[in-house]
Amino acid sequence: MDRPRRPTERLSEILDALAAPESGSVSLATVVAAVGERSFGALLVLLGIPNVLAGVIPGLSIVLGFLLTLLSLQLVVAARKPWLPARLARLEIRRKDLRRLVERIRPHLRRLERGLRPRLLMLTARWAERLIGVACLVLSILVLLPIPFANLLPAVGIVLFGFAMLERDGLVAIAAVAVSAVSLLLFGGVAFAFTTAAGHAFRQLGLVGSTGG
Repeated sequence: MDRPRRPTERLSEILDALAAPESGSVSLATVVAAVGERSFGALLVLLGIPNVLAGVIPGLSIVLGFLLTLLSLQLVVAARKPWLPARLARLEIRRKDLRRLVERIRPHLRRLERGLRPRLLMLTARWAERLIGVACLVLSILVLLPIPFANLLPAVGIVLFGFAMLERDGLVAIAAVAVSAVSLLLFGGVAFAFTTAAGHAFRQLGLVGSTGG
């Protein structure tokens, strides 16, 4: 059977409501409760965006990368709803930081939301979510690598997969696959170049014997 149609409340509207109070903080558990049945897609978007906008919420990159990895694994095993360790569920973001993030992304988010709609539904069906989980797991590992600015493109892929799940938009899922492929090619090229350079340096230093007669 087909899933219910997308709820009328957009992610941008949920974020506006969460960030509206002038003081206090918001826990991850509160965010999960606010997005409801669309929590996997919404969390992929919300946890991926700070990695796209480096420095918006300082110091959270490692935590967010770990959470993305955890959520991706749950998608792979077809969990019905996200599970967060109690300690992480209680992790709080100050409303002023959340508001700063929301104000920065709101125009882009609303513009994107206007273009999203349910289409190519088989690409966001339950069975496809497992494949999305595998892709997000790989991208999450790339996000965690300590390479400056290298997590930008993988984070974009994660955000696109999140939007694809949120709005059941298979066309966005295809775009996310393309971004994922480019990310893997770039990281593969960097890894190959680093390995080659390291091998050359070791040979120059005499740490590795050369082959030959």
